[in-house]
Amino acid sequence: MSELDLGLKVASRRLLWRMGYTTRLDVQLRSIGAAEHPTAGAAGRSRRSSAPEAFTDLDVLGITVTGGFRLQSAIVDCKTTVKGSTSRMFWVRGVADFFAADAAYMVREKDLSNAARQLTSRLGIAALTSAELTRLEELHPSHLALDAEPLAWLFQRDKAATVLGTFNGLDRRLKPLLEYREFTYWIAAEHRNPMQLVDELTAVSKHLDPRNPHHLALVLDCAWLYLLTLSHAVESLRAAHVADPDRGLQEYLFGGPAGLSEKQGLSRLLESIKENGALPDGVHVDLLPSYFPRLRELAIRILTRADSVLPALRLLEFATSVTALGARIEKPEDMGGLYDDVAAKRAADVVGFLVGTAGLDNGFRARARSLLLGEPMP
Repeated sequence: MSELDLGLKVASRRLLWRMGYTTRLDVQLRSIGAAEHPTAGAAGRSRRSSAPEAFTDLDVLGITVTGGFRLQSAIVDCKTTVKGSTSRMFWVRGVADFFAADAAYMVREKDLSNAARQLTSRLGIAALTSAELTRLEELHPSHLALDAEPLAWLFQRDKAATVLGTFNGLDRRLKPLLEYREFTYWIAAEHRNPMQLVDELTAVSKHLDPRNPHHLALVLDCAWLYLLTLSHAVESLRAAHVADPDRGLQEYLFGGPAGLSEKQGLSRLLESIKENGALPDGVHVDLLPSYFPRLRELAIRILTRADSVLPALRLLEFATSVTALGARIEKPEDMGGLYDDVAAKRAADVVGFLVGTAGLDNGFRARARSLLLGEPMP
């Protein structure tokens, strides 16, 4: 990643914020399992690589919430050179389709080729130079103090580089969680993430220390991912089970009515086997995780105040960056107009849920509430 590329990325992030998005830089896409291509062995013999296969990477991802609590996304591809812009347009279109993105942008430092500009309407991609990006920003005024610190840290190249590099030097024992948040989360089926993210946090909980700002930033980032995950779940609830969120959430977690029915059948079968003494004591055959009631309660809170989701996501995005930078916000009023009481409580609820279900140190909850709500540390 060149310095100029990163400059275009943070400028694109600022544009998306002006347009009403929460954002993420450098989303990596790769296979979950092992790569299928052969590699050379020690004596020239062919063997299969055990490393996951990289697909591609996404420079900037934007998420917003529209009427009816529908999530929409935008992707931005940033490069400093115009070389290959025409063929790159087709790549951008493919990534946009993969993400089911509602908007796609290709940003270049200098002018694009005429051929690339001719493809914009046909492929549904906005092609912009850095100058045009700045002009487009002017057409989207914001009540937030995006150009003043600390909120401006999100859009400063050196600060963004520091935040992106925060998780690279962490304890190797945290690698499974780091790889999940960076890769697997984006490839896995959305309905699997509510339970898988909890599992990944639980597996490394004893290695996370709330006194370490980088660990706190990691947990806050996981809370951003989890709120996004629950937003997908709530979108499904509103569409099919708004009057019965308990049933709707169960169906969502297992991939739909057929998946839930299959799991219920398996659970009954295992229960009958256990009653006949064929399973050892201590083996659990519960269909749902023990934390399902708390998950349902959190989902209902989000369902009843859908308007708080986007500002809560933005607060978590901002809090992650502030913490990764080793900085601190003394009071909510210092957030450049970003603070919203309901949204801050919802963001803190998500952190609290993850702390309780994954067995994290309660210091994470206290520090998150201090940062998000301005509460004093105990």
